[in-house]
Amino acid sequence: MIFITFLSVILVLFLSYWFTKYVGTKTMKFRGSRHMEVVDRLPITQDKSIIIVKVEKNYYLLSVSQNGIGLIKELDGVDDGAFEVMDEFQGTKDHDFKEVLSQYFANRKK
Repeated sequence: MIFITFLSVILVLFLSYWFTKYVGTKTMKFRGSRHMEVVDRLPITQDKSIIIVKVEKNYYLLSVSQNGIGLIKELDGVDDGAFEVMDEFQGTKDHDFKEVLSQYFANRKK
């Protein structure tokens, strides 16, 4: 009886993990936009931030707060590779959870 309960719990956990991962990947496809992209975000306070938005081939510097969104400046002469280089220096590369976890446990064993 305990063995069947244990297997049931394992099955429910596996199915919930699989379903969450499936729904997450499907909703991410609809979340993006073909013509707009938030390139970078700098939080100033808890409810205020500055963002750089790419609309087709133009870049805009915007302020975001509870009162609304305001245009600070249109950025001229920005090449597409400028923000990709910044991501490498800031270390904002997306990591796989399994990869990070395995590195953590590899360092703990030593």
